[in-house]
Amino acid sequence: HTWYATAIFRFRETEGLDRSAMAAEFGEVKKKWKTFISDVADHSYFHHEKDPIVQTLIRETPHARLLPFPTDPTTEMIAGLFALKLQAMHRATLPASKVDVVGVHIQETPTNSILFKFSADGAPPAWLQDQLKHHKGWWNSSAVDDRSIKPSRR
Repeated sequence: HTWYATAIFRFRETEGLDRSAMAAEFGEVKKKWKTFISDVADHSYFHHEKDPIVQTLIRETPHARLLPFPTDPTTEMIAGLFALKLQAMHRATLPASKVDVVGVHIQETPTNSILFKFSADGAPPAWLQDQLKHHKGWWNSSAVDDRSIKPSRR
């Protein structure tokens, strides 16, 4: 697929603009996001963490670019996990920012896309929490290059 991942932010209007009449310097807001997309997601094999082909890939191509998902990497899950990743990086990098992460838009094809949005308080929707309840991984980490996934303790 040739797809696009768009980060979506919301300006907290009650906090006003800075001296430069900006809510945020978008170069700073987007820096880690762009690095994640280009250095981690781009040209990676998105796969279910239990995909049996992964062991063969690792054996045959030790430096394969793999990005594991706790479920099948559907467009919905890609959008949800990318949004969680964006939120984790944004909170760690710019905790005093006047913008909040709203979500991520994934354009999969010219006619297929999905918009993932957090609730007004920044929480992920119940369906995503249900899918992730027993997992932690790269999507929770503020480290741009994290590709880890592990079951969380039940």
